[in-house]
Amino acid sequence: MVEARVGVIGLGLAGRAIARRLIQQGFSVQGFDIAAEAYTAAAALGVAIAPDAATVGRGDTTLLLSLPDSDVVKRLLWDEGLAQHLAPGTVVLDTTTGRPQDARDNAARLAERQVRFVDMTLSGSSEDIAAGRATAMVGDREEAADYDPIVRAVAPRTFYLDAPGAGCLCKLVVNHIMGLNRAALAEGLAFGLAAGMDGEQLLAVIRDSAAHSRVADIKGDRMVRGDYRPVSKVALHAKDVRLILEAAAAAGMKLTLEEAHAALLARAIEMGLGDMDNAAIIEACRKGE
Repeated sequence: MVEARVGVIGLGLAGRAIARRLIQQGFSVQGFDIAAEAYTAAAALGVAIAPDAATVGRGDTTLLLSLPDSDVVKRLLWDEGLAQHLAPGTVVLDTTTGRPQDARDNAARLAERQVRFVDMTLSGSSEDIAAGRATAMVGDREEAADYDPIVRAVAPRTFYLDAPGAGCLCKLVVNHIMGLNRAALAEGLAFGLAAGMDGEQLLAVIRDSAAHSRVADIKGDRMVRGDYRPVSKVALHAKDVRLILEAAAAAGMKLTLEEAHAALLARAIEMGLGDMDNAAIIEACRKGE
């Protein structure tokens, strides 16, 4: 039987969406974030705000982490000492997009403390997570009955993969394909607009042609209308792309398209768009070289 309360550490866009989803599914949530504005917004959702991460670690036997990258996860666990506050039997579900090797290392080190660390990456924006449209990729080959209800409360579409780190690796592959789809859509729309086409009409054609994709449905209107209020940010995807290129290099692969995409994202950040929704990549396409 899964306990009714879950801890969430990291209450940014994705963390708050996770907390909202859990509360909607009948769980109570205790959370912590270092940013005051993040926990103020989370408290408005019904999250019980803890004074620090250690309080969450001591108080809940299932923790979800939603942090910027796996370096932050490692620092929280080992340098800042969260690991020492986790009781044997605790399950840590890490939704952070990070390095697969970091997930494997954390799983091995926490296992020595009888704590289970599972990479549970999520595909989908914060809006998707809150609406129950996200997909979970879980790096765990073992029976997960003790925490499966929590995973499925956050993401009804769940895939259990073969080993620690597999969730992180699968997320990088998914983000590679999704990011290139988004960049292609942005460049195509920018091309059509520059040539004088009506954006709404062009998008309607794209959606009813062989060029249709879920990205066109999710980001097309935002690109055409210039609505860049953040659901997922340019800078965060640029971080993901760095991880993708790093993982590809470790696998002996050169991802030529991803390298071009990385340059496009860098241009967007130079334009001051890093904290805007990743639909804003169309502005970097419009700028050109």
